Amino acid sequence: MRKNLVLVRHGKALPLSDGQQDIDRSLSEAGIRSLKASLPHQLSMLKEGTCSVEVWTSPALRAIQTAELLYWALAKRNVNINGDIQEYESLWTQSESEFLADLRACKADTVFAVGHNPFVEDLAKSLVGAEIPCATGALVCLSLDFPDIAEDQSPATVDNSRLLWFAQGPISQRWKTLVKLEEIIAAAADSVDSKRKAFFDDPDDIETLHKFRVSIRTLRSLIAFVKPWQDAKQNAAIQSDLREIVGYTSKLRELDVFAQQARESTSGSEDLAVFCELEASCERERVISALKSKRLTRKLKRALSLARSLSWKKRFNKRGLSERKIRARFDAMISELEDELSDLKLSEVERTHDVRKRAKRVRYAAENFKDILGDDAPGIAKGMTSHQDNLGAVCDARVNISLINEFLERDIPEHVAWELTLLRAQNETFLYSALRDDAASEQEETLESIPEDETESEQDEAVVDSDPEDDSVSEQEE
Repeated sequence: MRKNLVLVRHGKALPLSDGQQDIDRSLSEAGIRSLKASLPHQLSMLKEGTCSVEVWTSPALRAIQTAELLYWALAKRNVNINGDIQEYESLWTQSESEFLADLRACKADTVFAVGHNPFVEDLAKSLVGAEIPCATGALVCLSLDFPDIAEDQSPATVDNSRLLWFAQGPISQRWKTLVKLEEIIAAAADSVDSKRKAFFDDPDDIETLHKFRVSIRTLRSLIAFVKPWQDAKQNAAIQSDLREIVGYTSKLRELDVFAQQARESTSGSEDLAVFCELEASCERERVISALKSKRLTRKLKRALSLARSLSWKKRFNKRGLSERKIRARFDAMISELEDELSDLKLSEVERTHDVRKRAKRVRYAAENFKDILGDDAPGIAKGMTSHQDNLGAVCDARVNISLINEFLERDIPEHVAWELTLLRAQNETFLYSALRDDAASEQEETLESIPEDETESEQDEAVVDSDPEDDSVSEQEE
């Protein structure tokens, strides 16, 4: 009597938790996804026309869940399965003699039996005489010949057996990486939701707006990071909605920062502080009204919903994603940023702003994906914060100057206009100093790169070009 036996090791399971029985352990999310992706491919080795099939499982939860996924995959291949999934205690107790007796007694030609290690490997070795290392989710297909004896004679023996095919289990870590990314981004979406509520609860506290904006920027950075692997339409939809929402808050943040500088200025009066706070207050009302509108509320809800249920491109659903690829993308971002920083001139307004945003993206990725990226991620995040702060100070000075120029074009009290003029001078002085130091640093690098055999006249010319007076004129005009 010949039967085909497909031994199946259950998928990747969650670790045993305190107070939990081993039989109650469930498959992990990565284990479920890896089985869904791998079983259709593994079963492609199943002989066409296979009939009279039964699916058996250990009574352990993780094995039952694996059997259910196996049943689904067999049904998709139009395999004729006899009845429902059947539980066999012998697969849990790992008794070879009891299991073989169960197998000999069944009427099906082919049995898929979902069990555990070491039983799966030990039985395969016992039957074919060779070790077959089985990872979680592996399938071992054997052909067995039982002697023609009465079923009540025991123990059950096998006259002859051979290995038909073997399909190793999937590397569930690849899907675990996807699950980690989803959990991190979902947490970032939750943060946006909570920071939005905190802002509405206390809109006059400038920190609530700042934290709300940071939460959106963080989520946008994380979504930008996973763009190569995420469904393209979903990625674009999230970015589009979040970009519009945060855009409504930009002017208010600029006014809050400027008002804070005005309050801290030694030359600022109470009238100036009141003027700045009134400007911010008017803008704050506009922002609150916009964010509470049905349209933006709907957009934010949609963006956060999509972020909490990411869809991956088909090939990554099928193959998972390795941490090595994630680290490679992170390293590429750092390399590109370092190239940008190496030849950045602070006099380039738009480029300075763009490089600052790139530093933020790397920082947020390092902070949030640190468990995937590696031990050096926190240090990289710290370095990115330094770049961000340095470039941010220059960008803030430019914004402050622009705001003051805007204010001075309006009909405002003369003494407030005078104080605004003083504040503009302070920002211009800071900006000029930063641009001068940047130009001097660039000149030093140029001099260091000049070969020793350069003529004296060429070197003198280089020194003349670095005259601060010349720089002050060109930079200020710019």
